[in-house]
Amino acid sequence: MSVLVGNSDFRPLPTNPTAKITGVHESLLQECEKDIIWYREHFVGKAHHNYLAVDSPRGPLAISLIHDASASTFKVLVRSTQGSERLTVAAQSVPNPWWRKAMGLLPTNESVMQTVSSNIPLQCLKHCKETSKSNLPNELLAMEERQVIRSYKFGLTYLGSGQATEEEMFSNKHEHTSQGFKQFLNFLGETIELKGWKGYRAGLDTQSNNTGTHSVYTKWQGYEVMFHVATMLPYAEKDRQQLERKRHVGNDIVVIVYQDTDTPYQLSTNTSHQNHIIAVVQPCGEGYKLCLAPKNGVPPFSPEMPEPPIFFKDAVSRDFFFHKLINGERACYKAPSFAPKISRTRQVLLTELATKFIK
Repeated sequence: MSVLVGNSDFRPLPTNPTAKITGVHESLLQECEKDIIWYREHFVGKAHHNYLAVDSPRGPLAISLIHDASASTFKVLVRSTQGSERLTVAAQSVPNPWWRKAMGLLPTNESVMQTVSSNIPLQCLKHCKETSKSNLPNELLAMEERQVIRSYKFGLTYLGSGQATEEEMFSNKHEHTSQGFKQFLNFLGETIELKGWKGYRAGLDTQSNNTGTHSVYTKWQGYEVMFHVATMLPYAEKDRQQLERKRHVGNDIVVIVYQDTDTPYQLSTNTSHQNHIIAVVQPCGEGYKLCLAPKNGVPPFSPEMPEPPIFFKDAVSRDFFFHKLINGERACYKAPSFAPKISRTRQVLLTELATKFIK
């Protein structure tokens, strides 16, 4: 199977002869979840310091600092619009005047912050103490929790024999798809009835069947995944472009293209600015061949693609496939199209928090 890149912004991912199809052996935690765990483990319930800034050269900030006497270290968590930094420094490395040492005093918090990072604007920070009416540590945790993504939506399209373009792809009716495609749907999840559906709906109508009657859904490793299956979305006889289908799949970051034959899919025909990873799946013996093509600007993401890039219909292969797609979407958040939006969200949350607690 080959993928024609042409003048497209997409590039096929390289494969690695030493890589293997494996289950999930590494943490699936998002970075903000790691920050939450670190703050809970080392700060919450212990005497520590919190500093806030509404406006600084780095934008709004929330900084937590604690002395870990058992490890003779200081730990600092710096939350900014660009993400969070978990910093640790040995207590003996922090400058401390002789007179403070003689009095048994620790280095000042300012000295600690200057030591762990030269990029902390001390002059803009305000030390915020907890009051009986507020609980800043819990609100810091709540802010991070709001940024944890626990549900994903992936586009899923079908390319029949001899088809190679996006327009042909969106024109397929579900009853005309192959048995292999329907088996692939079973591999991905369960076919659910949309009307009355109570789980994650990914923007699909669950009341009036306006977006079709059924879709494919699964729970995986604690996450909910809903697929926008193009052939299950409404088909309009007089609409050559099938805009209703494109409205959903075109807004998905990751799109799976199931391809029945060797006819290369022309990536250059993809017109969506939102789609950032195209995953082309083709039946291969008892399994599937996979080619992933991220858009330029998407950083590398694990797990590595094996050579040959073939996975089977077992649980381990399914874990590999979902792991790759979910990590791929997370990598896309760092691409130029999404990083500013993520940063703006954090800016709003940090500004609201700092404004509330700085009096």
